[in-house]
Amino acid sequence: MQSRKSDESVRADGTNAQPAFGSIFEVSTSVSHCTHKLTRVFFISVVSAALVVVAAAQSHNSHEAAAQTASFQGLGQMPGVWPAAGTYASAISSDGSTIMGYGWVCFNGGTKCNSSGSVQAYRWTVAGGFQVLGSKGNSDFFGAGAVSSDGSVIVGEHPIPNNIGQVFRWTAAHGMAQLPMAIGTAVTGDGTMVAGGDSWWNSGKTGIFGPFAGNQDQTQAYGLAGTGKSPIAVGAAIKGSDDNGATFHAFEWTPSAGLEDLGLTTGTQSIATAISANGLVVVGEATDASGFWRAFRWTAATGMQDMGTLGGPESAAFAVNGDGSVIVGSALTTSESDSNHCFIWTASAGMQDMKAVLDTAGVHTADTWVTLDTLVGISGDGTTMVGYGQSPKTKAFPFGQFEPFRVVIPVQ
Repeated sequence: MQSRKSDESVRADGTNAQPAFGSIFEVSTSVSHCTHKLTRVFFISVVSAALVVVAAAQSHNSHEAAAQTASFQGLGQMPGVWPAAGTYASAISSDGSTIMGYGWVCFNGGTKCNSSGSVQAYRWTVAGGFQVLGSKGNSDFFGAGAVSSDGSVIVGEHPIPNNIGQVFRWTAAHGMAQLPMAIGTAVTGDGTMVAGGDSWWNSGKTGIFGPFAGNQDQTQAYGLAGTGKSPIAVGAAIKGSDDNGATFHAFEWTPSAGLEDLGLTTGTQSIATAISANGLVVVGEATDASGFWRAFRWTAATGMQDMGTLGGPESAAFAVNGDGSVIVGSALTTSESDSNHCFIWTASAGMQDMKAVLDTAGVHTADTWVTLDTLVGISGDGTTMVGYGQSPKTKAFPFGQFEPFRVVIPVQ
């Protein structure tokens, strides 16, 4: 599960080759971190996991949330990026101040190029915009990554040449450092523990999550909650099989209890992608009785519950706010594999298309975007989200460019 190559095949016009839709694990067993075959979208890391996880801590207070107004902001392109490839987001800090992501960059630090074999991570803040984090070697970063609750620690992957993978941990105080891990998809809110694949790093100590008893060890951790002293990890590991071979079940892990099977919905597989900061709500995707992958929300009281879709057959949840009340991800709107739209879910409203939510709030700055593909991160208070999509069409890019965006939706 650690063969690493990009899940995105970028054409010169800025569009992407369309992979078939399927589970994260169908891709991650041969491709990157925790990608999903939903077209261009499912970084739980992403994709990706990520794609992509919130290292949440304390929420903003209700007065601060009430003072916010709804907004949509395209972040533009990371400096030095290969224009045809675009820029992607991976995560947002719990306090909403810091976004991290990546982009394919031009060779030799140039600003114009027709190809790229180097990918670098960035840190983006409201005050400072883009900051390219750099790399200690030729980079092939695949989008996995996470950020601590206050934005001071960022983790991700910068493989060193001739190695399968190499995880970095960047801090505002000390810059980039490499960790003895191959995959880095999650970090605790305090920034002290990093997880990815079957490995964890915690303040200099390392270990593995291990398999379910009696099963092969192909464990993948995608999310972390708690602190380095009291962590909770979520992910998926092999457990049993079905007619198609080995099956994966979502798990929750603690140092004392090891892997706990979170179960299934109506199908044979499930994958946990993120956990709320309070440790009570887990989200991800699970197959239904027909074999389609659909977003789920799990609590100890309710078990694993199907969250539905936006009209198509499949969906996946990528991030959850601090108390588990707001969930974001992506879903198909029709049976077409390229019909994915990003969603926001609440208990009162269910799953809603983010574009429709923005329009209802009177925000139309996203109306000219070609797509709003996916939301990969959410702040602890559930009001600030980050994702990526295809920006408005231009003469140079008639299909738009992939670009990260930031959304604010005040607490209702």
